[in-house]
Amino acid sequence: MKLKGASVDENRSISLRTFQRDLKDIESSLNIRIVYNKSLKKYVLEQDAVQPDARNNRLFTMESINQLNIAQDASNNDFILIEERKPLGLENYNTIREAIVKNCYLEFEYQRFDQYKASKRKIMPLALKENNHRWYVVGYELKDGLRQQMLKTFALDRMDEVQIGTGFVLHETVDFRKHFNDYCGISTKPLEGFTGAVDVKIETSIEYGKYFSTLPVHSSQKTEIEKGKTFLYFHLIPTMEFVAELLSHNARIKVLEPAELVSAVKKHLQENIQQYG
Repeated sequence: MKLKGASVDENRSISLRTFQRDLKDIESSLNIRIVYNKSLKKYVLEQDAVQPDARNNRLFTMESINQLNIAQDASNNDFILIEERKPLGLENYNTIREAIVKNCYLEFEYQRFDQYKASKRKIMPLALKENNHRWYVVGYELKDGLRQQMLKTFALDRMDEVQIGTGFVLHETVDFRKHFNDYCGISTKPLEGFTGAVDVKIETSIEYGKYFSTLPVHSSQKTEIEKGKTFLYFHLIPTMEFVAELLSHNARIKVLEPAELVSAVKKHLQENIQQYG
């Protein structure tokens, strides 16, 4: 990013004061800091050693800005191909956000995939979580007026008639990042036989291992290359969502440890084979 000088067309140039004000606005609203690099003699995005969460939020912000630019180009050009899309439920974002900020109950109709009819739900909304380009609201559900003990997630694209209710008081502090840290994705229901995090070892080829390097499955993922193979290591609580992720890679990976997870993967593979006689 370069500040244009007075020699540039006046209709396209801006003053230094305006430019500096815009930099402050960008930093305060988007948490993106733009600084002057003396060696390059231009303004660049600051690449500082901030907390991982802050870096992740910054990447998300930049990705969102790029998506907006792409969307604007797509509306005016036919060389950008976008897959057919479905609503993500983000039309309810502001309502849900307001309920979280004001500590108000959230009431809505919810359509589960395994049910024919939507049901009325009421929750204490506490956070919003993004996973695989879908958004979820996280909170405690109320049944018969009583708060349930387990945190639950509700997909925004399955919510309808979303309304803000009365206020509530939450006496404890919930660490959401810690809550989801041991799980792959959004599901927090452990596979049968698992009660805590375990060490998982997976084998794949060096070539296919590069796929996992560019798109990690879990934050605990570590990679080692040995004897012409790539070995992936995870520390997490196995769930059906994690098994589904493993099965999506077909024969290109092999689960080595723990034995209980190997058995679970084998069971699902055998069930799949039985469907074809």
